[in-house]
Amino acid sequence: MNRFLLACSLLFFQCTKLDLNNPNEFGTEAFWQTQSILCLTGQTTDCQTAIPVCTRCRFFSTSTSYTGARGGISGADAICMNDAKKPMLPARAVFKAFLADDVNRIACTTSDCSTGGVTENKDWVLKPNTPYYRAVDGGNFMITNSAGIFTAHLQHAESPTIVTSILTGFSTGWLSATNHCNRWTIGTTSNAGASANSVTLHSPSIGNCSSASIIFCVEQ
Repeated sequence: MNRFLLACSLLFFQCTKLDLNNPNEFGTEAFWQTQSILCLTGQTTDCQTAIPVCTRCRFFSTSTSYTGARGGISGADAICMNDAKKPMLPARAVFKAFLADDVNRIACTTSDCSTGGVTENKDWVLKPNTPYYRAVDGGNFMITNSAGIFTAHLQHAESPTIVTSILTGFSTGWLSATNHCNRWTIGTTSNAGASANSVTLHSPSIGNCSSASIIFCVEQ
């Protein structure tokens, strides 16, 4: 019976091979099923190392600036995973982009998640009741509340501090802005939610999709 199931799994795998470098697949049931098959068939030797889940979660800013054309949310996540400033350890740590749109990544659907709390999060990058640290120097700069959002300015999320506009896609109260560079696919002149600098992450202003800015990346 076990051999039959394995044979069926192998046939399925050959038709639907996942990209294990796709950050959207990390941690899903399909990911682990595929990883198990790769181990059983000798196609990978990385069979014992689990993807770490952070408790001292870190922020870093990308080494390159980007317009609003970022390949969507998944493209921005891939940028984070491949950026030169991504911490080397732990080796399989996952970082996702601190961005929002109206469909793929949402922090709150009511102001400050006042109605549903953490249940309003969708593929959100911050965890509830969690301290966040700068990857560059280990400095603690903010702590999330029970809804997984920041409620106060403490320190800058990057060092040296960033004093130019950072495209984020947020409106006030952690709502997704009406404009988000067409879900992060265009870099033409249009407005988008932004932070004025690296400390005002939860007090958005207006940025421009044609203006390049860094992407904040958050450890998961």
